[in-house]
Amino acid sequence: MRLDHLRVDVEDIDRAERFYSEALGLQRIVRYETEKGVILQLGPDGAPPGVELWFEHGLEPRPSATEHLAFAVDDVCGLLERVRALGYEVVREPWRIGDETVAFVRDPDGHLVEFNDFAGR
Repeated sequence: MRLDHLRVDVEDIDRAERFYSEALGLQRIVRYETEKGVILQLGPDGAPPGVELWFEHGLEPRPSATEHLAFAVDDVCGLLERVRALGYEVVREPWRIGDETVAFVRDPDGHLVEFNDFAGR
């Protein structure tokens, strides 16, 4: 068994795709148009595991105050600056915990996204 994707409910599929592709560098895996909306999967190098952006007419995203997506990255500070330059919200500046450097941002729908550079991995 392996992780394939995590669903993230979004209000605007194009806005959400811009964040996850332009800011985070994820690439499209597949896009499905459905009777109710759009399902769009994105992942590193265009392959799973990744996120599944889910837009459905009448469905409001309900971001959690604590649940979050976490991405292993090579340079937390560099990625955070790119996200900031694109105008997205930085929730917590980088800090060290053990061998990890961690920071948090919000996607356009308010979902928390963690950047994690774990030197031991």
